[in-house]
Amino acid sequence: MKLDPVRAIAWSWLSISGLAAVLASFQRDAIETHHLERALIPGFDAFGRSCMDLVALSAGQSVRIMIPVALVCILLSLALSSVALLRNARLEFLLRSCLDFLSALPGFLIALAFGIFFSDGAGPFLLGALLLAAPTLTRFFESQLRHLRFEPFIQAAEALGAGPLHLWIRHYQPELIRMLRAILPFLALRLILLETSLSFLGLQQVPEHETWGRMLHQGKDYLIEAPWILYWAAIPLALTLTSFHLLSREEPQ
Repeated sequence: MKLDPVRAIAWSWLSISGLAAVLASFQRDAIETHHLERALIPGFDAFGRSCMDLVALSAGQSVRIMIPVALVCILLSLALSSVALLRNARLEFLLRSCLDFLSALPGFLIALAFGIFFSDGAGPFLLGALLLAAPTLTRFFESQLRHLRFEPFIQAAEALGAGPLHLWIRHYQPELIRMLRAILPFLALRLILLETSLSFLGLQQVPEHETWGRMLHQGKDYLIEAPWILYWAAIPLALTLTSFHLLSREEPQ
């Protein structure tokens, strides 16, 4: 298969930024230490911390917050989409109706309202992810399962007497895991954007650690005195979101 140069660049950026985040995590205390004598000097934020080191640390923190929420969304979506294996028309209709209802809800606004009253912890982020990402994932898995039901190897296994549990473990699960690789970049893009938005508004509380949203908020407050704070946070975030978007495109054959 011919290597797509655009996807190669996206993978390169994500690999470099991921390595930088890992290295920054080993020096967390030193990076987050305040040096007020360097405050607002070009390349440093309002607390005298290096913007380059801080953005790497913030990226790693945002991703660490995102990973468990992504796993919850994936497991819940897989469980709900398994209704398609039962071949019950009423259950499938009920599932689609619930997904339509959830998709019609303003998930981000509900997460904002929830965050006003319960601002501590990852509650607003988890709720927003379940309302915004889980319905899309469930639709994807459910449509793929319905399509797989008519594959020759599935029908052959059923003709030999294979039960639903055997079909799920032996045939459906490996196919869904392979398909999951195609939708993971899209999920990561949505969750990073959601977490950044909530932390920018102060509704995603992570004690004593910086995130992308908090860096953007600080850059907004010092846009005139120190515009480089916003640039250091916004440009890597835009490159990361663009890279995930490029990876979520259909891979050329």
